[in-house]
Amino acid sequence: MTSFHLFTFFILWLNMNESLQQDEVICSSQRDPNLYSWGVYWYDQKRLGDSAYYRCRNGYQSTSTNNQATCTRDGWTPKPLCRATAVHFPEGCGIPPPLADGDTKETVQIQYRHNEKVEYLCQNLYQMEGGPFRTCKNGEWIGQMRCLKPCTVDEDVMGIHNIRFKFSNEKKLYVPHNDVIDFSCIYGTRPVYTVGMRQTCIDGVMNFPTCV
Repeated sequence: MTSFHLFTFFILWLNMNESLQQDEVICSSQRDPNLYSWGVYWYDQKRLGDSAYYRCRNGYQSTSTNNQATCTRDGWTPKPLCRATAVHFPEGCGIPPPLADGDTKETVQIQYRHNEKVEYLCQNLYQMEGGPFRTCKNGEWIGQMRCLKPCTVDEDVMGIHNIRFKFSNEKKLYVPHNDVIDFSCIYGTRPVYTVGMRQTCIDGVMNFPTCV
């Protein structure tokens, strides 16, 4: 082989090597600041078509469906690898719901902030079960309570059953929920004993003993 041919092959080899070097793509190993973990070390050389797994830091979510980045001629894709998650601010609440046989302690407002509370009170002689607060939680009022009714006992009711108050000369009494009251028979009658002479008021309802 002549010197001319050797020189020609050398020139062709240089051109091919230069072309290969120009076509070679190496993606950066530098970690994106929004990444929590990055599957590329500083000494790695990731080339065109190579992939790497990654995880985004708190407050960011991956733009890849499988948390995998791919080395392309434009660098790592998808771009960006991580996107900031939307910040959700809790919603406030409107006017709090009414309470049967009760009311709010303070004048109600049109709008309340998240976690703001409203206190309720029951009417006189009514007993509250649950409560006394309802709390605004992300647009919804949370908290359950109800006002338990008192019992009304008067001489008309007692006259039907031939009974009277054992320890009071009153003609009418209001008995709060869960309170007890003692009865006795009017003169000349005796108890039937189907119902005891001491009775408890349960949310506005009371059983009455009968004397004959």
